[in-house]
Amino acid sequence: MEHFQPVHGLARAASILVGVVAVGNVANAASDWFTYATIRDYRDRVVPVADLRTADKISLLTGTSVTLLTLVAGIVFMMWTYNARINAERLTYANEHRQSRVWVWLGWLVPVVNLWFPKQIIDDIWRASDPRQQGVPLQQRVKARLTTQWWIAFVLMWLFDRAYVRTYINGEMTTDSFLNAAVFSTIAAVTGIVAAVCAVQVVQRISGFQHSPVPLQSSSD
Repeated sequence: MEHFQPVHGLARAASILVGVVAVGNVANAASDWFTYATIRDYRDRVVPVADLRTADKISLLTGTSVTLLTLVAGIVFMMWTYNARINAERLTYANEHRQSRVWVWLGWLVPVVNLWFPKQIIDDIWRASDPRQQGVPLQQRVKARLTTQWWIAFVLMWLFDRAYVRTYINGEMTTDSFLNAAVFSTIAAVTGIVAAVCAVQVVQRISGFQHSPVPLQSSSD
């Protein structure tokens, strides 16, 4: 009989990192508002050019930090998902899951399918692990509302973040473009907080299900 993969350490690390990224996004939004205000005041000849350099340094620091934190959080989250998926396959049959294990990683990276594959994988892991739904074919089990809330918030955050990035790569950098960037950054940060709260709950719930799982029904690697 195979043992379950450990998930609680990774769940804790993923939860902390997701929360830190959410806080980092708020800091990034604050930096964007500071940049906008500084550029506006400089063009109105209220502040010296030195303030522009300060705003640029703050923006670079927060942007780089959030990017690195997001990368680390994403890797840890996928590591947790992979272990949780292995455990889920030992509570059901691997071929009941809609996507194979390789998509735990590729599902986040391949364009277009990354809009729904990660949620499908998490949904199937949740349903396979939920002790209240054992004995029912996997695809007939009820999906969790929490995973849908997480995914909607995450996709909205991603869309507003893309809009934020495009304000910097399209056209001339006017005062209004910096204002638009700050607005998009703020909305992305707010939806990111919602996504983070839901993601942490999803991670903790699934890990809790797998802490005291029902007897193993199948094994498929």
